[in-house]
Amino acid sequence: MIVAILLSVAVFLFNAVDLKGMVSLLLLLCGLWTVVAAFAIVERKDRNYYSGWGVVIAALSLFDFIPLNYTIALVLLAIVALIIINVYIGKAPKIYAAATNPPSPAGETPAASGDREQG
Repeated sequence: MIVAILLSVAVFLFNAVDLKGMVSLLLLLCGLWTVVAAFAIVERKDRNYYSGWGVVIAALSLFDFIPLNYTIALVLLAIVALIIINVYIGKAPKIYAAATNPPSPAGETPAASGDREQG
């Protein structure tokens, strides 16, 4: 990610792009890095989430090329797609309905074990 930031600033300092172009390049490179990292570094269960947010960040970079209202609309559509993918395709964690009892203090036996002394 730091490489994306440094590369964007370097391109700006060489006067290859203006400030708006630098921010657009920064968002594009960070979004692409997030997508690549989702498949190379992140665990399989989180892959949809990270790659989706990478697409959202990369879509934000479009403000330099298309009107801002279209960029916002595309970003909102990307977020909706991310939600749909994570809800319907992603694996939801298992939810257990039964609660477990807290561990008993050291030296004591649980009340339901039946190991009471008769006296």
